[in-house]
Amino acid sequence: MNIVCIGDSLTFGYGVKASESWVSVLSVKLGMKIINKGVPGNTTTEMKNRFIKDVINCRPDKVLIMGGTNDLFLKGRVSDVVDNIALMIEHCKKHKIEPIILTSLPVNEDLAEKTWFTDMDYKKINADLTELRHLLIQYSSEKSVTCLDIGTHLLEEGTIRDHFLEDGIHVSEVIHKRVAEIIFESIF
Repeated sequence: MNIVCIGDSLTFGYGVKASESWVSVLSVKLGMKIINKGVPGNTTTEMKNRFIKDVINCRPDKVLIMGGTNDLFLKGRVSDVVDNIALMIEHCKKHKIEPIILTSLPVNEDLAEKTWFTDMDYKKINADLTELRHLLIQYSSEKSVTCLDIGTHLLEEGTIRDHFLEDGIHVSEVIHKRVAEIIFESIF
């Protein structure tokens, strides 16, 4: 089986060692190489634009797609994020690749405001991320696509709150490990 993960810095593993990213941890759990196509700072538009090169050309059996946070930081619309992910899903269907949507993680509003932009409304970002999670779940249900609501799962567990890095956006190796466990338990 060949698996590609496409996303932004959360997929890339920004702030943790490469071996501690959720993609690497999942790779070890499965005993197989997983191609990590996470690019820090990427929006879903950028992911969509590189999808053929970074995913389709690798001929994977499965692709895990996680993105949208950067779109919202740049004041993008939630509906545009869903549309971009839907286009990636259509590419998958056309090429007989099983798509798996992973919802984005929330941000820690207080930490993010201290580290990033003081004029950004991080409460609105989290509200938009919640809306995005709901819309992706609805879309996946309508299109019979697997969607793992990672963001809500971690919030309900309470595990994420204490494991943000100092920027309030990226997470520690503890959360990367938990994300890999959730994917492994749910899909494999």
